[in-house]
Amino acid sequence: MKEVSITHEFVTDLVSVIVPVYNGEKYLRKCIESIINQTYANIEIILINDGSTDNSGVMCDSYAHSDNRIRVIHTQNNGPAAARNIGIENSKGEFVFFVDADDFIENNALNLLVENYNQYKADIIVGDFNNIRNDNSAPSHSGIFSSNRLLTKQDIVNYVRSYLTKPNRYSLFVYSWGRLLKSSIIKNNNIRFDTSLHTFEDVAFNFDYLNYTNGILFLKEPIYNHLVHDNYASASMIITSNPKSLFGYKQALANLSNFLKNCNSDADIRKEVGHAYICYTIIQLVRTCGQVNNNNKKKIYELIHGIINDSNVRDNLQFYSPSKGDSRIIPVLMKLKFVWPIIMVCKYKANRRYKKRCR
Repeated sequence: MKEVSITHEFVTDLVSVIVPVYNGEKYLRKCIESIINQTYANIEIILINDGSTDNSGVMCDSYAHSDNRIRVIHTQNNGPAAARNIGIENSKGEFVFFVDADDFIENNALNLLVENYNQYKADIIVGDFNNIRNDNSAPSHSGIFSSNRLLTKQDIVNYVRSYLTKPNRYSLFVYSWGRLLKSSIIKNNNIRFDTSLHTFEDVAFNFDYLNYTNGILFLKEPIYNHLVHDNYASASMIITSNPKSLFGYKQALANLSNFLKNCNSDADIRKEVGHAYICYTIIQLVRTCGQVNNNNKKKIYELIHGIINDSNVRDNLQFYSPSKGDSRIIPVLMKLKFVWPIIMVCKYKANRRYKKRCR
């Protein structure tokens, strides 16, 4: 891994900016205008209205009428993974860049990414990002790296293994937005978002893509502004529809393991993957149990009972090795199969973590 300096050479390849939209009228104007006002003009903007029930679809059409670079595709509501896939299939650019409808990008974002691709030819160009909360607190950087970094394939392998030890931290692989990707890699290898996943679909997609890359260039300059929502509330919506979809990390970790195997990594990663598996299980248990009430307690009890008796969970508990800040009591309760104590502890943690964040 070596430090690099940002260049200002310029290439004029088309960038397809793909924005999945669902009931985003509150934030959509700021998002779209941040894209159309890019200093890099050679773009197409694909807005996928994913069955919105507010004015999002009308807003998208209005922007398309005033800017011929914008195309709008209206679909039934199938989730962001399906919407991004539709965007991929309808894209014409050499590059793909995903933006969420409640986020916005800096005016020089695409220019910076494209000109650095021209210099380094890395198959992924990632800019840093700011986290923005609804509580009017100051934006915070992701803190991935403190300087520009060009990662070789071996650097990526090393980074992935370190990521497994603390999988709940921000990393290069958690999100699909804010990075310049090559359409040829995505389309030639039929890489798509898994529409069966409602969580961790970005992680699963990223590790599929990594199998075909030569390296990653990370730029320390923040180019993307990410609105941080309350995951506590997000979990509530999923529980009422398909609670098992909270646990998409299973597929994400499977894709991660395949990536390491394809890199001919001779390291025994079973313990690391097992540890990450339990870390993610605990995170989702907290989000799920935070929603328990008199109306859904039976449903959540059955869900938690099924999780802690799952053979993969039982096998991987032995590999959990908590470090500072990691839960110690929840894995013990999982080993003992104490469902109600798990629910009570996780609900307490959720109240502290998510409700406190929303005050």
